[in-house]
Amino acid sequence: MSEVSGRIRSLEQVGGFGGKGQTLAEGQTYAHDSDFYKKTLAAYAAITPAAVRAQMQQWLRRPALTITLSPGEREAYTDAKAVEPPKTTKNEGAVKGNRPLPPVGQLAALDFPTITHTKLANGIPLDFVQRGGGVPLTQIALSFDAGSAADSPTERGLAAMSMDLLDEGTSKLTSQQVAEAEERLGADVSTSNGADRSYVMLNALSPNLAPSLDLMSDVVKDAAFRPNDVERIRAQTLTAIAQTQKDPTRVARRLMPLVLYGPNHPYGGPAGGDPRAIAKFGRADLIAFEQRWLRPDTAKIFVVSDRPLSEVQPLLEARFGQWTAPAAPKGAKTFTALPPRPVTSKILLVNRPGAPQSSILGAQLLPLDPKGDIIPFDAANDALGGDFLSRLNMDLREEKGWSYGVSGDEQLNLHAVSYVVSAPVQADRTGDSLAELNRQISEFVTTKGVTQDELTRVVTNNVNQLPGEFETSGAVLGAMMNIDMLQRPDNYYETLAPEYRAQTTASLDKAVRSALDPKGFTWIVVGDAAKVRPQLEKLGMPIEVVEAP
Repeated sequence: MSEVSGRIRSLEQVGGFGGKGQTLAEGQTYAHDSDFYKKTLAAYAAITPAAVRAQMQQWLRRPALTITLSPGEREAYTDAKAVEPPKTTKNEGAVKGNRPLPPVGQLAALDFPTITHTKLANGIPLDFVQRGGGVPLTQIALSFDAGSAADSPTERGLAAMSMDLLDEGTSKLTSQQVAEAEERLGADVSTSNGADRSYVMLNALSPNLAPSLDLMSDVVKDAAFRPNDVERIRAQTLTAIAQTQKDPTRVARRLMPLVLYGPNHPYGGPAGGDPRAIAKFGRADLIAFEQRWLRPDTAKIFVVSDRPLSEVQPLLEARFGQWTAPAAPKGAKTFTALPPRPVTSKILLVNRPGAPQSSILGAQLLPLDPKGDIIPFDAANDALGGDFLSRLNMDLREEKGWSYGVSGDEQLNLHAVSYVVSAPVQADRTGDSLAELNRQISEFVTTKGVTQDELTRVVTNNVNQLPGEFETSGAVLGAMMNIDMLQRPDNYYETLAPEYRAQTTASLDKAVRSALDPKGFTWIVVGDAAKVRPQLEKLGMPIEVVEAP
């Protein structure tokens, strides 16, 4: 069933791997029948256990080739020797077409689906979208007002670990039985944790929606938190955090929230949690988190389905409409004032002896309202660091070859907007790279603002990609949740194209110059301190050596 459901889900897209275009083309090419995928799905549906066993016995009894790889010590990094490019004649390799490229035609405007707002009998809000297209899928998100911001400063990682355990077994089903039920139904019940929200998601085949919702309801309302599952998830979580220490960029990103917000702010915890706290969480702590935060009075349901609301809402009512809050008091977050932005930049250096490359991460808080209009800043940043052709990436990657890729992006949480520059660079160019980042950003917000060519490219790109952004149910579901959290109007995404077209170089310059301060960055550099620090000292910024969180 998992194979059938996977193929059906892929048909939401026109292109991509397994999309409508590829599926029809494969059928026509190999079977002279563009509808051959229907026969394939029918064949999967007709397979019996006996047929599978017969095939396994036929093929897996043949002699096997076994290859064992035993990696040795890591060799020291050395730069490849430069080679002279081959000499070519003036016209060699040039391709001359016999006709000009056709112009881009008129693209259809985005028509975002209508959102219907209603409630279940117990007051849980329900936002619903019905989509056509002939793909029998329903996606549901149960969103809780929790997230990592619900962690206290001494319990960083509790929300994430609680969500990880939620779908690891109920009082009736073990973790293996949950997985078997998902496979039998062609459904996927998953959990995730953001900064401001915690989610339980269901991706179901619409004909199997009722039993799939039974499974989701069981996971949400009857999680077992068995001691053996708690210890298994704890070990996996601690191992994952330990693994981040091998990746300079992930080390920097774990440190970044503490640098931006401080240790006591709800957003100040390291990504993934504090291993010292995670090592101490007991089953009672996890159940207490569930009781305080994962409850009907913190929940909202979002649905995208090919079926009508009249069919889906009764199924939700039967499973969640009578759900009542526990006696435990509802959790509450305390958001203190954001720390002031630094007036001068500094460098935090994390030593990683022998690292062949360094990771540079620059971060600052922006004086922007996440619920306000961020389009002018976002468009300006596309020219600075937001896409492949941005100045930061073209400078360090394309022109100088010091990095595989550089980006700069604003990050929106419910109560703060931050700006983060990320640049993994070769170790011997760490100082030069940071100097270039500083120069590019400083010039962008002073003497070398957005050009007319950049404006045209940014506006064209953002407007033209809008109609294709919501091809899948998952994309629509994510947009609905974003609209809700940031209190946007239901037609928010339909307003973006006119707003992008209304921008000028002056409006983009004004937006970025009023928000971004080149001196407000804290630069986190993770690399071999013996090689990197002498380079950084030439930049004239204070340097502090810190430990990885």
